[in-house]
Formats: sequence, C-alpha cells, structure tokens
Amino acid sequence: MGWSRAGLHESRIRSFSRAEEENSGLYRKPSCVDMVEILACPMNLAPVCGSDGNTYPNECALCVQRQETRMDIFVMKEESC
Repeated sequence: MGWSRAGLHESRIRSFSRAEEENSGLYRKPSCVDMVEILACPMNLAPVCGSDGNTYPNECALCVQRQETRMDIFVMKEESC
C-alpha cells in the first residue's frame, strides 16, 4: 500500500488530539497543577511514569520538573516507565 511502519505510526499519533488522549485515560494531570512554586518534596518512593518518558520518584518530583521546564508533563501510570 505504500505505507511504511513509521508513516503508519505517525498518522496514528496525529489522529488523536491532546484532549482526546487525556480523556481516554492515557494521561492524568498531576495534583500540582495549581502550585506556584514547590520548595521541597517528600522523600517517599512512589514512582510515576511521566508523559515525557521519564520515571520520577514520586508525583511531587514530576511537578518540580514541570515547573523547571515549563512543559505539560502528565502522569501516564503509577509505576516506573
């Protein structure tokens, strides 16, 4: 058909908007969305997988990364990536 595997993958990515992905349950907004500045995070180990593909030790650490990079990083799952 002329479709490469990469082309097919790209078309699937483009077919879903961010809002559709969030509503499908693939992503969850972290609980830090309204925080202005995080001064310290708890030391508990409760890994979360961020939508950027990184594993964070807990949701607070993901929130710090969101603030530092000013990127919309969502929680993909409540465990390591």
